[in-house]
Amino acid sequence: MPGRKLEAEKELFYEYLRQNGLKKTRQKDLILDTFLGNEGHMSVEDIYALVKKRDRKVGIVTVFRTLKSLNACGIAREINLGDGLTRFEHCYQHPVHHHIICTKCLRVIEFLSPELERVQQGVVSRYRFQPLHQRIQIYGLCEDCRENRAAPTGPQPDTEKIFARDALRMAIAMQRQGCEFYRSAASCNQDPAGREVFESIALEEESHALQLEMELEMMHRYEKGLEEAPVFLHFDSCELQQLIPNLPSDLGDSELRLDARRALEIALQLEKRAAGFFKDYAERFGETEGKRIFERCAEQQMKHFASINRRAEAIAPASA
Repeated sequence: MPGRKLEAEKELFYEYLRQNGLKKTRQKDLILDTFLGNEGHMSVEDIYALVKKRDRKVGIVTVFRTLKSLNACGIAREINLGDGLTRFEHCYQHPVHHHIICTKCLRVIEFLSPELERVQQGVVSRYRFQPLHQRIQIYGLCEDCRENRAAPTGPQPDTEKIFARDALRMAIAMQRQGCEFYRSAASCNQDPAGREVFESIALEEESHALQLEMELEMMHRYEKGLEEAPVFLHFDSCELQQLIPNLPSDLGDSELRLDARRALEIALQLEKRAAGFFKDYAERFGETEGKRIFERCAEQQMKHFASINRRAEAIAPASA
């Protein structure tokens, strides 16, 4: 995937040059490779210093114009940290996000909040406004600067990787919450057949959760600094809790008696809601690894829904 992404970015840049009557040169290729090979928020001077190590003939004006071209074709995005320098960050197949900026050490924390996006969408819809682009930048002092601690150093992970990490964390949280629900329903259900249904589905949810946790562990292993990177995708955990169905009480008190058929119907509610939740999240983002994780989770939930539904149809005649 990374190789295909790099090729797509290069082709996007070359197409921009062709459409605007600009020449493809070795120096532009070098600047492009240098930018794509480095993460973070880099100024013209930062890129120029790196390029000069490989070709001392490249001028800073060429670097500036090439970065402007990358901005124009959607590979880079300009960002201002408040220090008078124009910086550039990767934006191709990266989720649109906002920034928290320390004015002392210039540390940048990137974040995305679907809840905030909904508020913004509600405001622009109220005024029938068609937004072209939007950006929120919050300036202040980070915790390290307030406490006079040295700022953390080390490799800065790709925003797309951090987004994928947080998408996996959300998926794991959903699976774990499902496990807890099914186990709780099994423990208080007085009907043996219904209890067995909840227990078996809890094991299936547990298996999927373990698969996701292994995937996250592998991601941490191969992406240096990813595990310690600040949270990027800030989601409201209450959204997950709202997906959990309410358990009915047949006897009007705390005792629960759900036969296999009714237990399966409740499971179908949860799996369908979870699939819709992940599908909705996937539709909010452009083509990214995080989006693909949400799509995969939605597909997995629908497969589980179909499996449970087949079990419910198989016992329907016996319940008639």
